[in-house]
Amino acid sequence: MTLYKLNDPYGHERPLPRFVALLSYLKCYEVTQGLFPMKNDKTLLASLAFATLCTSVTAQAGPAGPAVTVTFKNLGSEVAEYKPVTRNEISARLNAKSPINSAVPPGGSDTYSMQSTLSPDTSYASVRYVMGSKVCVFSTTFIKLPGAGGAKVPKWNRTANSEGGAVCTATSRATNLSTYAWAAEFTMK
Repeated sequence: MTLYKLNDPYGHERPLPRFVALLSYLKCYEVTQGLFPMKNDKTLLASLAFATLCTSVTAQAGPAGPAVTVTFKNLGSEVAEYKPVTRNEISARLNAKSPINSAVPPGGSDTYSMQSTLSPDTSYASVRYVMGSKVCVFSTTFIKLPGAGGAKVPKWNRTANSEGGAVCTATSRATNLSTYAWAAEFTMK
């Protein structure tokens, strides 16, 4: 049953689609036309599809974990090159909020920020630097673990793994206890 007819751009009358007829039946069509004036039902359909897409993309992004500010210091006598290899290292590069220098000169440093979108209860930074045959793989993580009475307890970790005679160190400290943001310092020699 057709409740209303629309004129298309060429002046021809045609029945409204069923979903619009249903909206009219439910007395919603007049309200939506007042709020969202559309020239035809294709525009309305396209707008609904776009709104659905935006909602699904926003829902998938989710809240991010706390940010980590990473400072890498090259204490060696050669240029240190940033070279992500593993999935975690590549993913961490994608999570970088500021650019990571691909090379750090001897005695130089590079500071950048990372924030994981996995969960508001976890975040990490995983980076690899190469200096000739020496390799340092650094990692720093944050996680909120269940504690007594159901309260979540924050925990920060850091690691430094070396290969080829490199001397690698990692330190970290919380910088904001309300957001759980933290800073990590990685050195290579």
